[in-house]
Amino acid sequence: MEERITMVDFNNENTITTPAGDVVKILILQRRNDFIEALEAYRKQQNSGVSSDIYIVQARLYSFFLELSASLYRTMKPEDFEELKLLLESKIYEDLIRGFNIINMWLDEKKLIRLDTKNQYDRRRAEEENKAYKV
Repeated sequence: MEERITMVDFNNENTITTPAGDVVKILILQRRNDFIEALEAYRKQQNSGVSSDIYIVQARLYSFFLELSASLYRTMKPEDFEELKLLLESKIYEDLIRGFNIINMWLDEKKLIRLDTKNQYDRRRAEEENKAYKV
């Protein structure tokens, strides 16, 4: 049975029930967005010649990782998971970007951020495709 979270819209007096998995997906996407915004601010400062610390970028990325850590631990090889943790603890920009790319690719594999989710239609096999969809 799917767990559902009940939320109240205080402006509307209606109760909205949302599956817990959907709420978690939204939280993950929000953490990802938070990291990208911190990275954008850091890059703006760097490119404008202002010296800036990378600690906010690192903190946002680590929060993003914590949101996903149980799933990452369950699906990654132990040595890959440990390497990812080391990358995220680094204060080196390239390490943080590499760590983010690992997480981003994982999210793509899980189809959370994938945009190209439609199956490609093979025109050469039109009859077989039609037979597959007949009920």
